[in-house]
Amino acid sequence: MQPGEVGIEITPILSAGSLEPEFAAQLDALLRRTCHLARALTGAELAAVKLRAGDDSSQARKYFSMSEKYAAFRDFRVDPKGEGLHGMRIPPGEVVRLTEAEVLSHPLYQAFGPFADTHPPMRGWLATSVCGDDGRSYGMLQLSDKSGGRDFDASDEANIHELAALIGETLDALRLAAQRPA
Repeated sequence: MQPGEVGIEITPILSAGSLEPEFAAQLDALLRRTCHLARALTGAELAAVKLRAGDDSSQARKYFSMSEKYAAFRDFRVDPKGEGLHGMRIPPGEVVRLTEAEVLSHPLYQAFGPFADTHPPMRGWLATSVCGDDGRSYGMLQLSDKSGGRDFDASDEANIHELAALIGETLDALRLAAQRPA
């Protein structure tokens, strides 16, 4: 496992079938690289992909990419209580973009309770769902804290929307491959 990654079995996320170990390893590598790419495309200090197994948030697989600004947070492993913004269900094809002030005043923002001093701050937020072609929700791609104190913009929205669509297509292909008879 790499720093910034919380590992569980990927199989429940994709299907009830089995996923070949080499595909699981390739998927892990792809999602780590996707987080790095999302940061590079948008100038975000933090990017995360969270895949969930249905409605069970305890069965989630998470990948992170953090800039050097966030080096102190690389070992943070606690989800906020409740799901807050991280658990928001974003409809397929939509992107949510919030400034820091909008994050702090959003009704779903629950801060981080006793972990407030150890959790990376959310200085602006940009998120979209990761969905398959049939609308199946796999999870979310989210970014926070655009470098230079700037806000995310329409170009950033377009970039993560496209990146999330590619992740969804990849997960669809792996799910279908796992369902094929041996």
